[in-house]
Amino acid sequence: MGLDIGTSRIKFVEARAGRTGPVITNVGMGMTPRDTIANGVIVDPDTLGAAVRQLLAEYGVRTRSVVSSVASQSSLVVRPIEVPRMTRSELAETMQWEVDRHIPFAASEVVMSFEPLVPPEELPEDSQNMEVLLAVAQEDMVDAHVQTLFNAGLDPSALDVEPLSASRALIDIIGEQGAYDKTYALLNIGANTTDLSIFRPGGLLSFTRPIPIAGDGITNAIAEALGYEFHEAERAKIEEGRVYVEGAPALAASAGGEPERPPETAPAVPPEETEEGAERVFDLGAETGPQQPPIEPPPTTLPAVHAPTAGSPERQVYDAMLPMLVELVTEVRRSLEYYANRFPDSSADKVLLYGGTTRLGSFPEFLANEVGMEVEIGDPFQHVAVDEASVPADMYRDNACFMPIVVGLAIRDMIA
Repeated sequence: MGLDIGTSRIKFVEARAGRTGPVITNVGMGMTPRDTIANGVIVDPDTLGAAVRQLLAEYGVRTRSVVSSVASQSSLVVRPIEVPRMTRSELAETMQWEVDRHIPFAASEVVMSFEPLVPPEELPEDSQNMEVLLAVAQEDMVDAHVQTLFNAGLDPSALDVEPLSASRALIDIIGEQGAYDKTYALLNIGANTTDLSIFRPGGLLSFTRPIPIAGDGITNAIAEALGYEFHEAERAKIEEGRVYVEGAPALAASAGGEPERPPETAPAVPPEETEEGAERVFDLGAETGPQQPPIEPPPTTLPAVHAPTAGSPERQVYDAMLPMLVELVTEVRRSLEYYANRFPDSSADKVLLYGGTTRLGSFPEFLANEVGMEVEIGDPFQHVAVDEASVPADMYRDNACFMPIVVGLAIRDMIA
């Protein structure tokens, strides 16, 4: 079983190995109890474990072995780094020293894992350096997660990180069918954080960056503008939220002088130049590389053409959302341009979207217009068999945008 415990939702998927690949046998989702997770870290394992146990019981889950995922801006670092070429045994010793250089928290009590992106024995003979994917988590965060699983009556077999889990379900499963020939940007718009991860040909993770604008921020903007409670604003976003593609101007850089950044937008610098702290996890940590060009903040007014009637609920929700959506897309575009400047030979070919905000009407088309490349919603059920006698069609079809991570967890040991 794969289990993804998010800030707002708990998702699970059961899978078994079939003759031609994984088969999904059960899918379920429930709400995460409030105040059990703070900044991605579980703070109430007892309450959360009981909620997981209840959810699994409701869906008749009997599987005890589970692979779960961890994510936290303050307690987890996932980063590709470059080191001199060496053997695996030499690498194990070297990584103990590398940890101190790449994490923004004390290295005395951490859990670490690493893996060469290309095995040392497969590197070209003239290669002087090698890339290693480093994952480091604070031990307290891992312990709280594992305790939650125990409290739910589960037997954890592995903890995985979200970008790798999602790529397994969206890229790796069709890697030999052409996916490994392209560079993909995976964009996960969650409740509290948007995570951008770029995988170059071969399915190799090359770049990660958190963007502190996500679904709850959009909901809060609606609540503030319309005087709603949070739950009312969330309902309005789901039922009436839509992006009017014709009404949102493209985020094109001005031909004039260097523009000023809007006050609430992060500075246009590579991730490694930001200040130390919780916002610096999930980044590439490059030491050198060209700066991305500045982007002029676009107007946030809605032209009348193709717009809903002024004063209508749809128009009010759209007007409230638009500044946050513009800021989000600006940061996505800025990150893609920075990556393209630093890795011109493997700039992204396509964006794969997932997370609850992707349900906003026409959001993929809006993002495609603004970043200038193909965008589609990542469907983790597209390339795996689903036992439809056991899984209701509306459960996996209607909720596919929430499921790439958890499907990737469930099939972790079933694909090469």
